[in-house]
Amino acid sequence: MLLIPGRSLSEIARALSTLKGLEWRLQETRALLAEHKSERYSMDSQRHVLERTGDINNLMEIKSRTVALDKAIADLVASETECLARIASARRYLKGLNGRLDDLRREAAGLSEQLASNQIPPDLVPQVRTTLRRVEMQIEALGEDSEFATAVEPVGAKTSRY
Repeated sequence: MLLIPGRSLSEIARALSTLKGLEWRLQETRALLAEHKSERYSMDSQRHVLERTGDINNLMEIKSRTVALDKAIADLVASETECLARIASARRYLKGLNGRLDDLRREAAGLSEQLASNQIPPDLVPQVRTTLRRVEMQIEALGEDSEFATAVEPVGAKTSRY
């Protein structure tokens, strides 16, 4: 998305950006978690070899590193769980914004139709126009661009960072 100076992002664009950032963070966390688990597994086999050979110094180093890896793995699992919860929350928020945008579009269409059909008493026309403009401003604030009002990919889907 191209940023225009002096124009802020719509609410849906910000929510989508947040969601993409969280999904990227989840992918990074999962990659780091897999790396740590792989290292932990390889250290396990090294530990067994060192126990058989009786090399106490290296065995203590390996055990120390194993404890640190276990702690890092536990922290990454907690971070992954938190990130999944935040992604679910961001998706619910984005779905709510899209629902609100659809409701506002329907309301604007109804008001436009009323104005076009001349079924409104002349003394209420300014009020309906004001209401229509208010609804149009809310639509603009949420983000009328169809680029941002689309369905969101599932967590496992490949997404770009930008």
